[in-house]
Amino acid sequence: MKFFKVTVDCSSETTDAVAYALHELGSLGEVFDDYNDIMTALNEKRWDYADESLFTPTESCSVSGFFDTETNIEAVTEKIRKLTELDYADFSSISVAVEVIDSVEWENEWKKYYKPFNIGKLVIIPEWIERKAVGGEIPVKLNPGLAFGTGTHETTSMCIDLMQRLDIAVKRVLDFGCGSGILGICASKLGAADVLFADTDEQAITATLYNCGLNRITSPNVLCDDVRNIEMPADIVLANITADVLIDVEPLIKRSLKKGGYAVISGIISQKADEVKAVYANDFKYIDGEQKNEWSAYIFQL
Repeated sequence: MKFFKVTVDCSSETTDAVAYALHELGSLGEVFDDYNDIMTALNEKRWDYADESLFTPTESCSVSGFFDTETNIEAVTEKIRKLTELDYADFSSISVAVEVIDSVEWENEWKKYYKPFNIGKLVIIPEWIERKAVGGEIPVKLNPGLAFGTGTHETTSMCIDLMQRLDIAVKRVLDFGCGSGILGICASKLGAADVLFADTDEQAITATLYNCGLNRITSPNVLCDDVRNIEMPADIVLANITADVLIDVEPLIKRSLKKGGYAVISGIISQKADEVKAVYANDFKYIDGEQKNEWSAYIFQL
């Protein structure tokens, strides 16, 4: 489906007014690009981590709106330009650009770079690529959709690598915050007797159910709910989230495990690694760990 993308270069002072104008003119959604907003979010520690490029100061500031192709786009741009006539703020820097974008091309662009790859015995294969497992490989078909978890990110790949250092066969496994379902599916492929996929995000549940179907996992146990409601503890908990969340949910992970069970945790940025280890050391015994670039992952035993 094609859309008009209207990008309005403006000042940080006028972004809200421009976004409101775009919305009133029928925009399907607005996207802000304002360095001041980024710095506010970073200073308030609303993100657990951020790309270093975000720290580069820039004077540029814009708001983009998206309109269906039935829209009289000339009328939209003319009304946006009329904002320069307002005097309650400095709208003099406003300029407007229009382009046509194809949502299908944009949504699928990343697929060109997502290729089959191995993590230990497992080979992760994108749904749209035909590839047979060779030499004892265990295939895992995947389409992450709108949920996190392609396996290519260090946090996911380390989690998959670490779980292969444990005896998963005939074990009960909890995929805590399952996302695309990749961790639980890998556990199932490695012989887990029972896998519970849990997440509070409905998009994650949809992606997990779809990927379970791709891998012929019949009647998967998928829970769109808080793990506090899980009654039967697991032998192994897999949790690839973020450092701050891992710290907060340590009591839940402990509660979700049998005595002697293992927690494989990942998503830990380097600056938070010591803090996470210290929190888990209160109830768990450190078993193993791995580090890739700025990320760490660990195995702890209850």
